[in-house]
Amino acid sequence: MKVTILRGISGSGKTTWAKTHAPNATIVSTDDFYIIDGVYTYDANKIEENHRKAFRLHLDSLAAGKEWIVVDNTNVHAWEYSPYVLAAGAYGYEVELLTFVCSAEVSLSRKQLVAEDKLRNIAEIFVRETERMPRKFKGINKMIQC
Repeated sequence: MKVTILRGISGSGKTTWAKTHAPNATIVSTDDFYIIDGVYTYDANKIEENHRKAFRLHLDSLAAGKEWIVVDNTNVHAWEYSPYVLAAGAYGYEVELLTFVCSAEVSLSRKQLVAEDKLRNIAEIFVRETERMPRKFKGINKMIQC
């Protein structure tokens, strides 16, 4: 059994990768909790609540013994993805971390859910956080160019 955790800025290809490479996996995505009547409706006031819902779905999927779970969130900082890694390990899952390397320019050309200046800032933080990734996660991390 395996958990694949996707990391990347908005528009880096995480969701496309999940749909293409993991069509039979259980997908855990905070974005799914922003879909209302089939329309993506971001509400900053619900970010914590929706992240809790996503993590709960992850825990429920682990407990149910789902064969392959894909976590499709930005996961910029280690503190964002480490609970997913630790929970998967507690259930005996193999864990892989896929980091999508993508410039803000390419990301913006694909979709623009995040304001340009904010996305550029997140992209810079993402690069720094990837370089400073804790050693325990480097062994399970693979880089994917977008």
